[in-house]
Amino acid sequence: HNPEFTTCEFYMAYADYEDLMTMTEELISGMVKKITGGLVVDVGGKKIDFTPPFRRVAMLPALEEALGEKVPADPSAPGAVE
Repeated sequence: HNPEFTTCEFYMAYADYEDLMTMTEELISGMVKKITGGLVVDVGGKKIDFTPPFRRVAMLPALEEALGEKVPADPSAPGAVE
């Protein structure tokens, strides 16, 4: 563990990644509401809505869409890092 990079770490028996995403949504939206008094924040003229549930996306397809190219499913495959 590198504590200088860890912002929040916990362990929960029988929780899956869906549970952890829900808890993260609650943590973030709760902080935003406590700090700003609401769930919609204006940042540089753009409104950001922290109302859960957040949009959930599959990681590789989202990266491919953002990058505009295919991401190798196996990063250790020959040619994957070129």
